[in-house]
Parts: sequence; structure tokens; C-alpha cells
Amino acid sequence: MTKTGTMVSVRLDPALAAALDRHCAQTGATRSRVVQQSMAQYLVAQSGPTLGQLAEALLPPLPKRGSRAARPSRAAPSSRQQRFRDYVRDKRHR
Repeated sequence: MTKTGTMVSVRLDPALAAALDRHCAQTGATRSRVVQQSMAQYLVAQSGPTLGQLAEALLPPLPKRGSRAARPSRAAPSSRQQRFRDYVRDKRHR
């Protein structure tokens, strides 16, 4: 983060502040950096990745196709959905 970032003030319980100071002394990290990393991890954990993001991260890419003229209907699952279902089914049977 740059020095022009937004400043946020928080109140910490004295025991938590002491633990933060000990951690910073042991690792050489700054309070600011530890809090930034902790907030980033918290926000990711709370929002979590979407199913589509997980599928894209886990599954191999789709093979290239020449034409996109014929699109699947809305009733049929997308190839990403089908690949994810196949992936989960394969994982269950291992």
C-alpha cells in the first residue's frame, strides 16, 4: 500500500495490542502491515470465492472452438457448470 492510502483507526483490547507488538518485534513486520494483511485475509474469508471462480481455478481450460454460432440454450448447463459437476463427481469416486 502507498503512503497515500486511507488511514483507519481502531481500538484494540490491551491483550490483543500486546500480542500484536510481540508479533511485530519477533517478525520485524510493522503494525500497519500486519493489520493490512489480516484485514485482507478476513475479507477474503468472509466473501469467499464464487463457484465460478473455483471452477475456473480447478478445471482445465475449455478446448478452442471455431464458431460460436450455436450457443447452448438456457435450460442446458454451461460447459463450466458441467465441467465442475464432472470434477466433483470424479473427486467423490476416488
